[in-house]
Amino acid sequence: MCRMLIASGNVNMNSLIDGMIAMAKDNNISHEHNQRTGQGNWKHQDGWGIAFLRNNHWVLEKSPRPIYDDPKINRFRDLKTNLVIMHVRKKSVGDEIDLNNCHPFQHQDSIFCHNGTIKEKIFHHPQFQPQGTTDSERLFYSILSKPELIPGIEETLNSYQTAKGSNIILSTKNKSYIYIKENIFPLYYQMKVSKNKDFLIISSEELNKDMHWTTLEPKKVHVIDHGNSHT
Repeated sequence: MCRMLIASGNVNMNSLIDGMIAMAKDNNISHEHNQRTGQGNWKHQDGWGIAFLRNNHWVLEKSPRPIYDDPKINRFRDLKTNLVIMHVRKKSVGDEIDLNNCHPFQHQDSIFCHNGTIKEKIFHHPQFQPQGTTDSERLFYSILSKPELIPGIEETLNSYQTAKGSNIILSTKNKSYIYIKENIFPLYYQMKVSKNKDFLIISSEELNKDMHWTTLEPKKVHVIDHGNSHT
């Protein structure tokens, strides 16, 4: 279970990083997992990662440490990019805290993040060799094993009976794809979007209360064309 975001356009890295830290500390919103025990008790402390475009090439950095206790994240506060994906991880039962289990995952031109848990066996083409033990990495390869991307996302996510939620961000340099599986925890697994003429942000939670946010519709592949940042 995780928190994640994608931002394109004229992005403010300080705002994104501070927002991810607040989400990782469980200090941002109230949702189904912290309503009984209170905010601050559902931390995402099992690693973090960032992928961004530099000179039209993906740069990927990860750490198994909590993002809020890792000085490495401050290296990216002055980053200049027009496309960035960030993820903080709360490990599932049985998965280790390990660099290979941290998101995002990359295969060639594709970057992938996942929020959710799939306990069923996930099938993918044998050409893909997972480096970690997560269901998320295997879900990524299962999607890439399909002949067409959008139908492949829908077919793959809908083939697993996880009522507790499963969201993805799959991004290339030109387009990104977001899918929210219908689930029993709509507050925790929702994805929020904020956009204007300069940028577009899609995030597990609202990052800045001064910005206008709407909720993405579930059970639909939302496509971002990075040329015009429209969904």
